[in-house]
Amino acid sequence: MKYVAAILLLFFITSISVAQQTCEVKLAEIKGNYTGDCENGKASGKGKSVGTDEYEGDFKDGYPEGKGMYIWKDGHYFIGSFKKGKKEGKGDMYYEGANGDDSVITGYWKKDKYVGHYENKYEVVASTTHIGKVNFSLLNEKGDDILITVHQLRDIAINISSITILAGQYNNKTSQQLSNSSITNITDVVFPFRAIFYLNNGESVDLLFNEKGDYDVYIDVQ
Repeated sequence: MKYVAAILLLFFITSISVAQQTCEVKLAEIKGNYTGDCENGKASGKGKSVGTDEYEGDFKDGYPEGKGMYIWKDGHYFIGSFKKGKKEGKGDMYYEGANGDDSVITGYWKKDKYVGHYENKYEVVASTTHIGKVNFSLLNEKGDDILITVHQLRDIAINISSITILAGQYNNKTSQQLSNSSITNITDVVFPFRAIFYLNNGESVDLLFNEKGDYDVYIDVQ
């Protein structure tokens, strides 16, 4: 009986070893020793893989995907979200600064690149029925002005009649009226900046600018 039990134990250990060896990790930098969940011969679920670098967290189809912690060989590390082996979404990057102190970068990543403290630099929070397309352009990341063009598809004079500030502030506002559009320039803006822009036809749009910059905004009114 002891001999049979020993054989079964050896078979169980061997089965685990074979499963780990055939559980593929597709990211070259962390290939080496993998322990964790497998599906169809690939790392999927919770796991840890150690190669030149190290990763522990969620896997899918052999890649880090979901929440996890990635440690580079030089010691700096990232805790956050991954998609197909790349940083994607919110996370924190920890590293040693030039002065030897620990530093951290918090924010959002897209396709492995840091995009800023916020996921979106700007967005339309809300708008009324006849506000059409709202297009944003970031002209200069170091600026602090917002230029807003409001365009009416018909030949009706339309403009921004008032502004309600919900976050941040600005120093000055100038406006220019054209036949079927208006141009409003808001200067010396303190970001993050959020405001409701009321138009003289009763429509309104709530805009949020998360990060500093010179912005060009084009609003179509239907």
